Amino acid sequence: MKKRIVSIVLPVIFIMGMLPACGSTKDAQGEENGKASDEKPEKMVILMSSEGTAPMEHAVKTFEEETGIKIELISEAYDNMHNKIMTMVAGGSQLDIISLDTVWPAEFADSDLILPLDDYIEDDFSEQFVDIAWEQLRFDGKQYGIPTGNDAKWLFYNKEKLKKAGYEEPPKTWEELGEMSQKMVKEGIVKYGMALGASQAEGLTCDFTAMLYGFGGQYRENDAEASGAWQLDSDYAAACMTWLKESMENYVIDPASTTYTDRNVMNTFMAGDVAFVTGWSSYWTTTNSEEESAIAGKVGMTMLPGSEDAVSGSVAGGGGFAVARTTASEKYAVDFLKLLCEEEVQKDFLQGVSQMPTLKALYEEEELTEKFPILDMAFPQYEYAHFRPILVQYQEWSTMLQESIHKVLANGEEPRAVLEELQDSVAEKIKN
Repeated sequence: MKKRIVSIVLPVIFIMGMLPACGSTKDAQGEENGKASDEKPEKMVILMSSEGTAPMEHAVKTFEEETGIKIELISEAYDNMHNKIMTMVAGGSQLDIISLDTVWPAEFADSDLILPLDDYIEDDFSEQFVDIAWEQLRFDGKQYGIPTGNDAKWLFYNKEKLKKAGYEEPPKTWEELGEMSQKMVKEGIVKYGMALGASQAEGLTCDFTAMLYGFGGQYRENDAEASGAWQLDSDYAAACMTWLKESMENYVIDPASTTYTDRNVMNTFMAGDVAFVTGWSSYWTTTNSEEESAIAGKVGMTMLPGSEDAVSGSVAGGGGFAVARTTASEKYAVDFLKLLCEEEVQKDFLQGVSQMPTLKALYEEEELTEKFPILDMAFPQYEYAHFRPILVQYQEWSTMLQESIHKVLANGEEPRAVLEELQDSVAEKIKN
């Protein structure tokens, strides 16, 4: 296996109003001094998504031993994280470090929930990271987070089910996935071809983003600059939405998908009821766990399908951690974030929850790629991964999109009409 240099440059199109212009905060005693106190605090509080807490506990222990600072680790389900962060910071609770999803930097920075880190990181610090991982946590020319997870979505498939139906390879296009699914359903191999996390939650926005680009579409006119006129009612978007609607009607997609999140959707896949599911890299560990999955050892992972207009399409995910405005020490909080970027810590997350590294060096390490073949399975998808729109009003935008998709999938409304309505509403209400 040859070593390779990872350099991923993707269109940034998207991924966790009180900040004064000078960026001033208050120190541990509440005095205005331009930034949080650099004195060593007795305790720091970390709020993170419940996925990945085991590897984080190892990092916490290391930091506590090295600094003598006590760490309180609070874990929360991902779907509750956004509101939990806003509530705690707005309420003035001590919160030092937070999980930062790729779609939150603009909103959180604009609302004075997180602090820019540029004063605490060296000019060449970013060079160690895969480009997409670093860039996704920037907003308005400032770095608001340090990336610890480099993610996207992939197609997970049941190799045994496909082989039983006479297929040696997974589908390359969404049309092919539909044809394969219908054959397997007809032959009684699966109940449905695919399950989708299509409840009204962020996971639905992620899956639609991946599919939209897989059908050749994009969200905005100037994708590379995340700007320009919206293209939510394009022919590509209509083709994507129509495929989803028809697939829900003809048993390609489990109709109950409108009740699944992009987390619990894995249950029906791991039970062997469907042949396909979209998922983040961490699902590789879960689906191959003999304790959790009935199909352990039978799972394949590959790029998401495309169409005649695109090789593939996926959504950029991952993210990292940021320093909350209510931190007791900005300096020590950043020190902890730097610890999470050490190679051994990132290897720990890779082994524990299949979290893809953000460090270039780990994709170049032959021994590591041989031990974790998921690195080679995952790598090709990054070329076709795309950001969600970079918006201060991102949550409002995403909710509007989710509601529109549900009008089609749950209520049976006509895709083109729904997308035209969405296009008009977004153009009127979303200002940045």
